[in-house]
Amino acid sequence: MTTTSSQSVSAPRQARAVERRAQLLDAAARVFARRGYERAQMEEIAADADTSKGGLYFHFPNKEALAAAVIGRAGDLLQRRVSAAMSAAGTDPVARADAALATLVRTLSTHRSLARVLASETLSGSAAARHRAGEIEDDFVALIAAELRTALDAGRLTQLEGSLDPELTARAWVGLVQSMLSAWATGRIDAPIERIYPELRRLLLRSAGAPLAPVSDLHTTTTAQNEEE
Repeated sequence: MTTTSSQSVSAPRQARAVERRAQLLDAAARVFARRGYERAQMEEIAADADTSKGGLYFHFPNKEALAAAVIGRAGDLLQRRVSAAMSAAGTDPVARADAALATLVRTLSTHRSLARVLASETLSGSAAARHRAGEIEDDFVALIAAELRTALDAGRLTQLEGSLDPELTARAWVGLVQSMLSAWATGRIDAPIERIYPELRRLLLRSAGAPLAPVSDLHTTTTAQNEEE
């Protein structure tokens, strides 16, 4: 009886702690995006989260750990959504790579602070954050490369001229997406993401000799998946 009572009390407490941690990470992402890592202060982040500096330090021992956690949560979010979108796209490797790219862009388009933090040098002053961001990039490159390799072996790259290195192509794709997102997130591209993405997608798929499926079909898939979350 005591154990059950203790568990019933601790569950809401744990839920509140998880929610509070998420609020702190949201605030940190906003401040880092606005001020950059070097200029951001823990006091400013605490104020943005409507908590005390001590409350912030209770969850994160220092700014370095906080920056790494912001990047880590962004990576987890992208991984979940990209995985779900690729599963929904079926077994065709071109459709799966296409869905992964669309989900990456559209997820970050609804989290502009995270887009600025991930796709720019906002956290360049944090070694831990740079390392985590590099891991996320490498994971995404490997994911796309695997689909390109499958598509190449299956003869799905019907418009390919010459040879193709899946790893190098995937690295180029991710780099172009990062560059475009960084320019959009920082306001250097004055256009909505809905107009930017089709152009980006066309360039990426054609560079690998992949056929272009209708954008509307892909948009419906990724939008529905995002709304479920």
